Amino acid sequence: MKPVYANTFGIRKTNNSQGETVEVTLDIGHKYMETATTITSKGVENISTPGMEQVASVVMTVHNAVALRNLLNQTLGEL
Repeated sequence: MKPVYANTFGIRKTNNSQGETVEVTLDIGHKYMETATTITSKGVENISTPGMEQVASVVMTVHNAVALRNLLNQTLGEL
């Protein structure tokens, strides 16, 4: 099933050998529950398992990440 929206976000950063952050990655995904029907000795059972599909992965420089943060703060206000 192809996701039509995103409902999870994760962030990772990559550091150079001096420990300075050189890029930031924003991972965007869609988590959902998959349901499978199986026949057992007890009868028909529905089994639900979590599933996830990655929607996008955005790699940014530190300056781009700061600009995105400022845009979010400007749009939503400081919470």
